[in-house]
Amino acid sequence: MTLAEEKEEKRKIRIISQIDDFIAIQGQAYMKGQLKETLSYADQIISLAKPEDLQSFIREQEDLIARVKGIQKQREEKERAKIKAEQLKANLEKIAKSKAELAELEIVFNDAFKTEDLLKASDIIEQSKAILSNLDDDKVRKKWREIEKKCSDAKVRKELVKSADELIAESAELKAKFEFEDLKLRLRYLIEQAKDKGITDYLKKLKELQTEILAAEKSYIKIRVKVEDLGQKTYLLQENKRYEEAITNCENLLELAKSIDLRDRVEEFSKILPQLKQNLKVEILTESITKLNNEGLDFIRKGEITSSFEKFKLIKENLGNYIS
Repeated sequence: MTLAEEKEEKRKIRIISQIDDFIAIQGQAYMKGQLKETLSYADQIISLAKPEDLQSFIREQEDLIARVKGIQKQREEKERAKIKAEQLKANLEKIAKSKAELAELEIVFNDAFKTEDLLKASDIIEQSKAILSNLDDDKVRKKWREIEKKCSDAKVRKELVKSADELIAESAELKAKFEFEDLKLRLRYLIEQAKDKGITDYLKKLKELQTEILAAEKSYIKIRVKVEDLGQKTYLLQENKRYEEAITNCENLLELAKSIDLRDRVEEFSKILPQLKQNLKVEILTESITKLNNEGLDFIRKGEITSSFEKFKLIKENLGNYIS
């Protein structure tokens, strides 16, 4: 063996020895489950073996790399499965907790609903929404939509009943003031709402009130037409100097106008009535004086001066009474 050959052989022995050292360290890492370190040593061993064409080491390390990667894959799959299982468990626990919280809220809601504490019931529904936003359960969501509708309908009913009670309480005063349009408008709205919400007990009350109001309005219109008619007749009778009939008409008009609070007509004909009475008084006086005067003149023509004087004396008395 030449010196060069001997030198080459010693170099190879050092490389193989170095490889053996790496294999020993690699084996310890592998036994400890340090797979990344095992692969790192495998790369280093292959790097040393390839230039020397040490195929047995290369194949051995390649086989080891394949096994380690297989183990890594199994570990990763196992870890993913574990994480998935933990996530599923956490999700189920979260769902169970959410459903338990919703069940407690439903009990509180039902108690509030029974006592008609709709403010509290609405607050419970708002609390449920925060829980439902993180709960992917269509059945539970549907149930709470129905609960919310139930509460909403109850609130509408409560407001409607309140409005109906207020209107029923106010109706006598409004009717007395003859404010029929306001009454009818509010009644129509409440009746439609009561029909829509199926509030039959109040629907009946409201319809009865509507019938009563319509009858009252009809009577009011009838009296108002009568007042206008009497007003026209009064003026016509006044124009024709039929004062006694005019006074009767005017008195009837005032009585009817007062009954439906027609203040303008009451004011107008309260001024006319004294005029009519005064005109009647003048007419009666004129007729009386004319009659006495004619009788007095007849007595003068007959020469009955004393009787004539008595008639003229009566004329003077009548005029005096009228002036005073």
